[in-house]
Amino acid sequence: MRAIIFDISGPYGHFRKPYAPASPVTYPFPPPPTVLGILGAIIGLGKDEYHEALGWQTIRIGIKLLKPVQIYRTAVNLLNTKTADKYFRPRGEMARIQIPYEFLKEPAFRIYAANLPEPLADKLSTLLMAGQGIYTTTLGLAQCLADVSFVADTEAVESYDSSATVSVIPMNEGTKVAYEPGRRYERMRVPVLMDSDRVVHKYQEVVVAIDADQGRLVSVEGTTLYKVDNEIIAFF
Repeated sequence: MRAIIFDISGPYGHFRKPYAPASPVTYPFPPPPTVLGILGAIIGLGKDEYHEALGWQTIRIGIKLLKPVQIYRTAVNLLNTKTADKYFRPRGEMARIQIPYEFLKEPAFRIYAANLPEPLADKLSTLLMAGQGIYTTTLGLAQCLADVSFVADTEAVESYDSSATVSVIPMNEGTKVAYEPGRRYERMRVPVLMDSDRVVHKYQEVVVAIDADQGRLVSVEGTTLYKVDNEIIAFF
């Protein structure tokens, strides 16, 4: 299947975990629904249309960390827009509130997008190769601006001669990861399928090596791996 690969990075990123709205903490990488939003922004699809247009039930997403995970925690001053005037000047009591936030510092990821509708795949590839995007691309929050660079437009072929990957690993029934001493891993539950009404249809356990040690693979059994541009990855 056709796969389009690009890198995305920035000074900061934040991919909010849904169970911590009052004191937002972040996933160490963009979950697949967030990646769909990034693809929609590059192509120029509206927030209510990109899910269906990109095929949220059939698209295949792979994610690789290019840098070790660094967490930066700070307080963010938020404005109560309900009490502010039309120029967003604070008015009344509790006009401002300070919330502790968790950000990724200098994050960088490689995104693999496969099984896209062919016309949109052509448009995405063309825009990426030209270094362009229709809407502003961010790493989660509007203030976390991102740089995007094209890597390849290639084929993803199922790999039968490898049992190790560089990507985030979806944990299915029977999947086993060989953890190496001295490396850092995280296992977590992330949203995988989300429709245009922001209803999550599927969550999945994943394992990711957050040290992102270049050149070192993560050995895994019981999952389907693909060779994409000379890298072995797992798709969601």
